[in-house]
Amino acid sequence: MPDQNGQEETSELLLASMIFFEPILEPILKELKPRSLCEIGIDQGRFTRKLLEFCKDQSCNYTGIDPTILDQQLLDLAHDGVRFIQEKSVDVLPDLPPHELYIIDGDHNYYTVKQEIRLIFQHPEHLPVFLFHDTAWPFARRDLYYDPETIPVDQRNPYSTDGGPWPGKQNLSEDGFCATESMCIATAEGGPDNGVLTAIEDAKSEKIIPEIYRTTSIPIVFGCTLLYPSNMVSASALKKIKQLGNSTETLHPLLESMESNRLRLYLELVASWKKFNKLDETYGALITKYKELMGKYRDLHDHSDQLLDDYRDLARHKRDLETKIGNSS
Repeated sequence: MPDQNGQEETSELLLASMIFFEPILEPILKELKPRSLCEIGIDQGRFTRKLLEFCKDQSCNYTGIDPTILDQQLLDLAHDGVRFIQEKSVDVLPDLPPHELYIIDGDHNYYTVKQEIRLIFQHPEHLPVFLFHDTAWPFARRDLYYDPETIPVDQRNPYSTDGGPWPGKQNLSEDGFCATESMCIATAEGGPDNGVLTAIEDAKSEKIIPEIYRTTSIPIVFGCTLLYPSNMVSASALKKIKQLGNSTETLHPLLESMESNRLRLYLELVASWKKFNKLDETYGALITKYKELMGKYRDLHDHSDQLLDDYRDLARHKRDLETKIGNSS
């Protein structure tokens, strides 16, 4: 059953985790053979656990960065070669040693993502591979801020916590994506300096990302973009990446339409849950009122019965008095 906010546990339905890309990404990662991996943005840790399995099998060091890691069991997995840092990525990256693979799924806004890219490329000879999540709708061209106060005012788009994005709509909607979670979401979609994909594109055009880098994107499940140095990865890895790129390029229009339709259906379902819960609350209130009125009715009925009994007693007493008076006269 849906909860009082109109949503039940919908992680499987929403497909919000990068874990759903695992069957596509794992063959590529195995060919890349990274010796070190940095994950930015851990959330519930589902994909993190898969990455830790991969790192163990591939003898790869793991670093996870997230200011709010709530899963203590996950933190307990830290040991030599596995490190968790509970700080903001832009505060950690300046002093972090280079990694060969970065998985970026943290704060989904232009400023943060561009800063992360800039800081990762602070080492001139460092040419890692990147995996970015949320490079499709809704945050490809619209900022989301987990903590807007950490973003410089002049780098922050106008945002609201009243509503969320809805496919095909420019403005935020009452029943839009994340609308029930009080997320800080840019009020407008598109335009300069807005969204995750825009940050990647601008970093490329401004040469923050070296020219040898190429991208391959999967336009479903909120979007995943692979950014890689084309002449630095192994031939076997490049073959896997190109196979993926050819498939997604051919199917891109269909996949994009399917993703849009999937999210519309999801949002309509959540909106229906909200309406159902409101009706359920109204029904519950009416039932409570009905029971309250029925209790008062029973009290009145009992009181009426008592008054009727009293009336009958008085009537008998009146007749007795009249009889006595009649006899005495």
